[in-house]
Amino acid sequence: MSPVLKQCILLYETSDSGDREAGRYPSEMAFRYNIRLSGAGGQGLIQAARILAEAAAIYDDKNAAESCSYGPEARGSASRAEIIISDEAIDYPKVESVDLLMALTQEAYDKYIKDVGPTGVVVTDHHVKTNKEVEGRKLFSVPFAEIADEECGRPGMINIVALGVFTHVSGIVSEKAIRQAILARVPKTSEDINIRAYEAGLKAAAQLLGKQEDHGNES
Repeated sequence: MSPVLKQCILLYETSDSGDREAGRYPSEMAFRYNIRLSGAGGQGLIQAARILAEAAAIYDDKNAAESCSYGPEARGSASRAEIIISDEAIDYPKVESVDLLMALTQEAYDKYIKDVGPTGVVVTDHHVKTNKEVEGRKLFSVPFAEIADEECGRPGMINIVALGVFTHVSGIVSEKAIRQAILARVPKTSEDINIRAYEAGLKAAAQLLGKQEDHGNES
């Protein structure tokens, strides 16, 4: 018997989204940012997606939709979480063209790289082997488990490290908002270690961006 695929969809809307649609606020250029976090069950991607959506909606005053699908974690089966962040109400909470793909396993990369838009960003675990499909897109290869182990002594905290990397690479949700959402979600006894993992992800992303900028200046 094949594993049962579980799915969930959550929608977060700011209190003024209806006013924006009704034209009671000055018109601004709308944006919609599509994120897909993918890997294996047990890597904490569902929790990371929820923290990200809550950070955007509760602390950054944006609208967010989160959906996830996963099999039994004990089998290490595929896990996927999608987050849409927008400044307008989200009437279709499904990701089609991906703006940022985070793939923590080879299987996830191979399955979802084709969905990344031409100007999209791809973040992979450093063990993932990329192919020509990533060409033309920004690529970041990150040793997530090693960073979590070195900074926190817990390789399993890759999901919080990943949030730090996402924050710095995308610039879509503020550092402060994600920090607040992490603290609201994790037990008080583990606040310090979670923030340490988050800050390690921010630092790693800053270093990667710096290397890319240096390389670009040289070419």
